[in-house]
Amino acid sequence: MNRRSNMAGAIVIQCIAMAVVLTACNAQVKEFSAVPRHICMGEKVELQWDVVGSASVIVTPPNADLPNGTLPSSGHATISPSTKTLVALHVTHMLGQPTTSIQEIEVRAPSEKPEVLVASMGDVKARPGCGGGKVWATVHAERFAGDVKVATIAAHQGDVRIYEVDHAGLHSTVAPGIMTTAFAGTAISGDWVLTVPLSNGQTCATIPHNLVVDVTTQCLRSANDSR
Repeated sequence: MNRRSNMAGAIVIQCIAMAVVLTACNAQVKEFSAVPRHICMGEKVELQWDVVGSASVIVTPPNADLPNGTLPSSGHATISPSTKTLVALHVTHMLGQPTTSIQEIEVRAPSEKPEVLVASMGDVKARPGCGGGKVWATVHAERFAGDVKVATIAAHQGDVRIYEVDHAGLHSTVAPGIMTTAFAGTAISGDWVLTVPLSNGQTCATIPHNLVVDVTTQCLRSANDSR
């Protein structure tokens, strides 16, 4: 009986050891980034990756700056997409499971749907606050290229609150159903501080946790930009 138990135990240990080895052999994406991910046509995007295993890439639609095919396990590339682009990084490893990571790059064009900027009262990074009959929080708009500029800003559809908005050293009141051009020409990237008053009967605990504005954008370059 003891002999059978010992054999069973040995088999279990071998199986666990094999599972650990196979898990260690799995392909891994340690880093894969695209900066920025929201650009104007012709703007450059810096891609960087670091993987464990054999890497390959598929760019959709194809991009001459980064041909589909194999890649070194770590490296970087620069592309200038003219339309929405998906960059899929595939990684394989001997005996292990493959993995795929995808970066989606948005290319701005006129008359596109607005960007929705959301500041959550429950997000510590948004630096939320409540006092003096109002609440506030900050949107950190970091994913946009410098060429993507503000055209108009409005309260999100269906939101009846009046917003006080601060961005790029400017301030404006944003009323429901009314678009303002107060921030036109400023970069959408950076911090947006959104403030709304507490309504009758509301408290810091009961106010809706999301502060939301819609921003339409345009692509502008400085006069000395030769791209």
